[in-house]
Amino acid sequence: MKRKVALIFGGRSVESDISVITAVQAYKHVDKSEFDVEPIFIYDGDFYMGGMKTLGDFTPFEAHKHEKVILYTGGFYTIKRGKMKKAFAPDVALICCHGGEGENGTLQAMLDFYGIPYTSPGVAQSAICMDKGVSKQLFENMLLNVIQSVIVTKGEYDRSKDNTLSYIESVLGYPIIVKPARLGSSIGISTANNKEELEYAVDVAKEFDDKIVAEQKLSDFIEVNCAVFRDENGIVVSETERPLSAHEILTFEDKYMADGKMSGGGRVTPADIGELNSVIKANTERIYAELDLDGVVRVDYLVDGTRNKVYINEINTVPGSLAYYLFEGKGITYSEMLTRILNYAVGKKSELRRRTYKTGVLENFRGGKTK
Repeated sequence: MKRKVALIFGGRSVESDISVITAVQAYKHVDKSEFDVEPIFIYDGDFYMGGMKTLGDFTPFEAHKHEKVILYTGGFYTIKRGKMKKAFAPDVALICCHGGEGENGTLQAMLDFYGIPYTSPGVAQSAICMDKGVSKQLFENMLLNVIQSVIVTKGEYDRSKDNTLSYIESVLGYPIIVKPARLGSSIGISTANNKEELEYAVDVAKEFDDKIVAEQKLSDFIEVNCAVFRDENGIVVSETERPLSAHEILTFEDKYMADGKMSGGGRVTPADIGELNSVIKANTERIYAELDLDGVVRVDYLVDGTRNKVYINEINTVPGSLAYYLFEGKGITYSEMLTRILNYAVGKKSELRRRTYKTGVLENFRGGKTK
């Protein structure tokens, strides 16, 4: 019997469009002989289902052409004439959201509440990894190499702009990279080489988030990524990649708009960093295991060419295209990877349900009054 999969994507996020592309790719590659897949699109805070299997369904998305549903007691329901009717009861959710409530733990909490297993890290892990400031503090506690940074809030910046800028300058020195703390796809990131540019960079970042991360910019570095997932046989680490960019830092356009196509600007796989590839793979496996992550996760690093040193940059708990291309060098197809993470999610939830403990405390008060 086929397992039912809710392919959930979209959300109130500036990365919603990228999520649509990831979801359409995933739908195409899920093994339909094993899984019955229903796309569920989060749009303006509501769930929609029915169709939505090609990019054409989203250019533009017309909500009235689809079925509005709610998540309740383990399934998705329609409401008509004041009555609820079950529309789809999934065995597992394939999460393809990027950013927003689909990646920061909010959706994961809803699915946990209704007992639906899913293919991403849990609530706490998702929230921590989404916040670049909090995750940097965690990486430091794990004794990983982390570039020095400063966290500022929109509130303190608006109250005392000059003091905030001076503080950032005094701690970091130029050049400085400024980014929103809880955003992805390189949106809102700027480089500052002086105070005027720093002010502009913070002004841009605070348009996307109330929390801003400013960090030292390395003088000689490249970006290297490595992905990882878990199945019933253990942790699987991908090849490394060096994304190609025409800019000093990887931009949204590099990732998604190169040559006018939603294909990215190319990559070198494995990354041309010699023995440091082994360091990155080992760190990736350790991070995934120690943080108890699930689903496909991509860990992004900065490699300092001057010091020959690897710094962890951030963790993407739902990476673009689910980073399937990084596993192709290991002979794992997109379809096989999806099958393995879906089956593992179902199996893990079944195992957790078997772990119960009855205290029997309330039986002491049966038929009587508490004292």
